[in-house]
Amino acid sequence: MIEINGMVGGGIHGVMIGTKEEKSGVQSTIQLVACSALRRNLLVSLSEGDKPLGDIRDELNVSSTTAIHALRDLEKGNIVLQDENKRYGLTRIGEIIALNLINFMNAINVLKKHENFWLEHDISGIPEHLLGKIGCLSDSIVVKDTATDIFKVHSNYVAMLKDANEIKGVSPIFVPEYPVIFEELIMKKKADVELIVTKEVLDKIDKEILGKISDSKNSHLKLYAIAEDVKAALTITDRHISLGFFRLDGTYDYSNDLLSYDKEAIEWGKELFEWYLKQTERVCDVR
Repeated sequence: MIEINGMVGGGIHGVMIGTKEEKSGVQSTIQLVACSALRRNLLVSLSEGDKPLGDIRDELNVSSTTAIHALRDLEKGNIVLQDENKRYGLTRIGEIIALNLINFMNAINVLKKHENFWLEHDISGIPEHLLGKIGCLSDSIVVKDTATDIFKVHSNYVAMLKDANEIKGVSPIFVPEYPVIFEELIMKKKADVELIVTKEVLDKIDKEILGKISDSKNSHLKLYAIAEDVKAALTITDRHISLGFFRLDGTYDYSNDLLSYDKEAIEWGKELFEWYLKQTERVCDVR
């Protein structure tokens, strides 16, 4: 928990800033890096590598005087330095601050861009450490059903599956069409599939189809069952990530999916899959 000027805030694993000097240092650094658009842009720019003043000036479209003034402020805070070749770069502290600033800006971007999506769904299926990396989803879109295309989300999802060579999925919901699609992907396309399903979903899957898919030493299916109450539907392929949630009233929202083709988003999805995988048991006998 962080306490500054008597105001208390923070999350589950916050940190108490004890002394007045520590509080003052935190406040001044936040003000230095976050309260000026120019200084924020300088940090983002220099995170790409060291640059001479001319490149910085042209990239940010500011005068040399304006850029130098902001750079000197950052130098005083030990965030930026200038080398013997007159090139500006980030200090070790500056690199860490810039990394976290960029992550924060990306998080704000995805939260505001899809504001209703996050506000209207139960996102408790995302663990805290991955909520902290939510900015990885900044390059994403929300696919929605419309009045003229009420199966848009479903059609888009099926097309995504059929385009995949590798699939990792977590599913707390059952759709009768999906086992047939996975049968075709595994048996004909030889796609590598890892699925985590709840016990309830497992009980609903056609055992004949499941047995056929799994009845091979070279089966491309790895199936896991999870006893926990899963609150997210996740699919990661070699090209996409799809993420769906339950509404706040407890019903699953089939009409909205978050979708991304971005590599960083896909890696985030793999981390979420691995987090769920640790809570599962491998399903060996499916007949």
